[in-house]
Amino acid sequence: MVTISSNLLYIAFILYLVATLFFGGAIKQKNVSVEKQGKSRWAQIAIVITIAGFLSQVGYFITRWIAAGHAPVSNLFEFTTFFGMALVGAFIVIYFIYRTPLLGLFTLPVAILVIAYASMFPREISPLIPALQSDWLHIHVTTAALGQAILAVSFAAGLIYFSNGL
Repeated sequence: MVTISSNLLYIAFILYLVATLFFGGAIKQKNVSVEKQGKSRWAQIAIVITIAGFLSQVGYFITRWIAAGHAPVSNLFEFTTFFGMALVGAFIVIYFIYRTPLLGLFTLPVAILVIAYASMFPREISPLIPALQSDWLHIHVTTAALGQAILAVSFAAGLIYFSNGL
C-alpha cells in the first residue's frame, strides 16, 4: 500500500510539471484578453492535467491513510505533501472562478517545489505517540495547511494583479 501511495505522489508531481508547461503555453499568446486565455485550448488541457494530478495526490493521501491507520499529517513529510495538495486544490477552485492561466504558472511550480522539498524528509510510517493520539491533531494540522494554501494562492494572485497594474 505504501508503494502505491508513493507512486501516486510521483505521478502527481509529473502531472503538475506537465500542466505548468501547458499553462505557459496558454499565456504565450500575445494580444489576447484574459478571458480568452482562460478559454484557450492550452488552458483547458492544463487544467485537466492539473485535476488529474490532484486526483492522483488525493489517491496518495487516501492510500497512505489506509497504510498508516491515521490521517497522514503527523510528520513533516506528510504535512508538506498535504500542504502541496491543498495548494493545488485551492488553485483549482480559484481557477474555475477567475479563469486565469497565469495563476497556474505561479502556483503549480510552488506546489512542485513543496512536493520536492517533502521528499527530503523521512517517509517511514510510524505509529502516533500517545500525546498525539487526539482528533485535535488532525483538525489543527489540516485546517492550518488549508489556510496556508489559500493564503499562498491569494499571495500569487496579488502579485499578478500588482504586476499588471504597473
